[in-house]
Amino acid sequence: MPLPRFRQVEVFPLKVEDKTMICLRDPEGVLDEAVLVSSSAFFVASLLDGKREALDIQVAFARKFAGHLLLESEIGAVVKELDERGFLDNDSYALRRAEAVNRFSQSAVRPFSHAGLSYSADAEVINRIIANFLTDSVDAGSSPEGGDGRLPLGLVVPHIDFERGGAVYASAYRRVVDRELPPLVVVLGVAHSAPPSPFTLTRKNFDTPLGVVSTDSGAVDELVARCGPWLLDHEFAHKGEHSIEFQLIWLKALRPADNFRILPVLCSPFDLFCGSEGPMSNDRIAGFLGALKEVAGGREVLFIASVDFSHVGPKFGMDIKLDSAVEAWMKERDMSLLGAVESGDEAAFWALGMEKGNETNVDALSAVYSLMKLVSPAKGKILAYDKASDPAGGIVSFASLEFGRP
Repeated sequence: MPLPRFRQVEVFPLKVEDKTMICLRDPEGVLDEAVLVSSSAFFVASLLDGKREALDIQVAFARKFAGHLLLESEIGAVVKELDERGFLDNDSYALRRAEAVNRFSQSAVRPFSHAGLSYSADAEVINRIIANFLTDSVDAGSSPEGGDGRLPLGLVVPHIDFERGGAVYASAYRRVVDRELPPLVVVLGVAHSAPPSPFTLTRKNFDTPLGVVSTDSGAVDELVARCGPWLLDHEFAHKGEHSIEFQLIWLKALRPADNFRILPVLCSPFDLFCGSEGPMSNDRIAGFLGALKEVAGGREVLFIASVDFSHVGPKFGMDIKLDSAVEAWMKERDMSLLGAVESGDEAAFWALGMEKGNETNVDALSAVYSLMKLVSPAKGKILAYDKASDPAGGIVSFASLEFGRP
């Protein structure tokens, strides 16, 4: 009989004393706590695809671990623990998820989800770390002052963890540190859980270790009135998503006294809705971007796209050896995309990104495309570019860009 399917979750190694454990975290936020499992238990979990039986896993385990025989009872113990923890795609998880969605819907505040995991939960530590990134040497290709001295109209900023991407975050946020934020900051985040809606909004305020950031519920209501209630149908996607949360940490650290509100927008992969056509062929994508541009048009606003670029390597489902040739290929692809952003050609940006089915797994496509449409005719300027190794076996690239005010 086939064993149940392991859910798609965030996975990364963690050192516990002298032993490497595998940390499992629910990207949707249904499960509030991360879980540590052994590498052998995770190998079993990774084989749970809803099709394999216990014998199939025993054979694969023996091949992986030099002929070691894994008892069926040991497999059963792993499956039982994963079920109890909520990491299997089954009825018990569906019930747990429904209860979590109900609790979230009744709360006025979206609690922070990555403090203590991806960044410190201590406000003093956060402020010190960000200050250090800002005062470190200026990155190649960036400058401490933004072009004409005015606050940019738009920024592209990474959403990788601060430890690996802090210098590139800083290259963008140097444009903010000495300039008052406008009343409205639109944050275009990546919906990593890919809810079946091109955009997902929420009226909830966002808690951070540095204080609560208020959402402009009036702007949300206006967009819902113009486009439809579908914008809030998958609001739960905001609970465990880090791409908006990380930007709010920087904004609160840099401008703690500014009276700004945010419009939090999660962008799912547009190709799920427009297929091989361009995003504007889809009525919901075109309608929302048009409505948001009109809503923002009468206000002073800053647009932020919170994105990373290429994701290559085994962790991201690619059976390739990570070497200098792969890194060069990844960078060439990224630079083509960034060139299209600098030229202000969103159609070319989209077409380049979708070549060969988005072969380098760029998660920036939807949010950056949206940003380009919203700030047009402004063009982007590359500030910094970098890459970092993923401890689970991969390379992630990220960049910062600014769009000056016309």
